[in-house]
Amino acid sequence: MSNAPTVLLGLMPLLRAVVRSSTTATATTVTADDSGTLFVNLSTSAHTYTLPEVADGAGKCWMFFNGDGTSTIAVTSGTADVMMCDDDAAATTNTSSTTGVSDCLLVIGDGTYYYCIEVHGSYTAT
Repeated sequence: MSNAPTVLLGLMPLLRAVVRSSTTATATTVTADDSGTLFVNLSTSAHTYTLPEVADGAGKCWMFFNGDGTSTIAVTSGTADVMMCDDDAAATTNTSSTTGVSDCLLVIGDGTYYYCIEVHGSYTAT
């Protein structure tokens, strides 16, 4: 049996675009076509990013950056127990700390799970 990946991430740039939320935005729906996008949260209230269905996330990656130190960002799969995070191997949501200006999270999908890699800051999985 080969250990070769079925989807090659190396054929696409990791980050190709930046999307900045407004200071009043509270939610963003992320699509598979957004793969390779850096999402920057500028909202002064909690902001939730909802990922696409896990099957649609195969070979996709997104990065989420908290640009406001007064609010949290939450990245959610919308489906229970498909996110592997820092302190929970079967989570639905990963939330940054409330004072985490520059908290940054990389999410990579393989079609079955979303793998959450904390680039900077503190996150809590639920």
